[in-house]
Amino acid sequence: MYPCLFALVGVLLLQVGCAGNLVRPKVPSVIVVPSPAAAPSPANEPPVKNGNYTLDNYVYDLTQYGNGSGPDAVRLRNKMVYSIAAEIDYAFYDYETKLFLNEGQFHVGADFLQLGLAAGSTVSIGARGKTILGALLTGVTGMNLSIDKNYFRQQTVQAIASSMEANRDQIKTAILKQLAQDTTAYPFAAARADLIRYFFAGTLSGGLQKLGQTAATDAQASKIDLTNQQVKPAPIFTPADIQCVEAVNAAIAAGNKSNDQSKAIAFLKELKATIADDAKEEDVMLVLRPLGRNAGRDTALRAQYCAAAQKTGLINIIAVPSTTTPPKE
Repeated sequence: MYPCLFALVGVLLLQVGCAGNLVRPKVPSVIVVPSPAAAPSPANEPPVKNGNYTLDNYVYDLTQYGNGSGPDAVRLRNKMVYSIAAEIDYAFYDYETKLFLNEGQFHVGADFLQLGLAAGSTVSIGARGKTILGALLTGVTGMNLSIDKNYFRQQTVQAIASSMEANRDQIKTAILKQLAQDTTAYPFAAARADLIRYFFAGTLSGGLQKLGQTAATDAQASKIDLTNQQVKPAPIFTPADIQCVEAVNAAIAAGNKSNDQSKAIAFLKELKATIADDAKEEDVMLVLRPLGRNAGRDTALRAQYCAAAQKTGLINIIAVPSTTTPPKE
């Protein structure tokens, strides 16, 4: 019994160890602190390799950049920026893959462990064994929830990865735009600072932070939209507006009944709507309905609507007074 319990505890500790790979990717040598300028020379130690762009390459290019000027300095700056960005991209995509795999392996292992403990507590004969296995099952379940809460903030890996990608794309776009400038306006020191931001945008903490910022921005925008909608005044219809709309509706209904859409088509064309000269009733109504809805919300469009109906002969009415004061006897 006890060897089995020790084995289960060992598996539990291994599961906790999986969380060690969820912090951040390995930092490329070319952006570590302190500055690579203080690194040992190749004569004293073997060169430190990091992908295709080695630390020695970087130190050499950085020295040449410091001694250069004009187009040469721009060329060297751009070379370093593109090379370091490629290193960061490789580190990120490798980390992103491992993040998916580690998270999946952890949850699969935790599920198997929970199923095993649940089955063991069920088939166990002794009361003490059942109690121990039940306690272990509670601990494994709690650990699983704790990692989701504290490492992933209860977000899916897919959502975090998408957030990291979006944040990285924004920063990289800004860097590429800045490369169009000379080294006076955008020196390599500024580019290096942006590249460091680019690297840390692809970390778990960077992705979670971006998710929080996006959620806060979306909530604020929704709140503003709701406030604007709530304080938006209702449209005011004058007696002339009501008379016009009723007359237009009656004229359209009469045209539909007589199968004569000529006036309705002329009316729509006056409003700059796209309609065929030989449009049928269905086509006319398809264009007319959204125009009518928009005119009901927009006072200026409503005036154009009624003016076009009068001009094209769709309606022929004398505008009524805009107030409800009864006419004099």
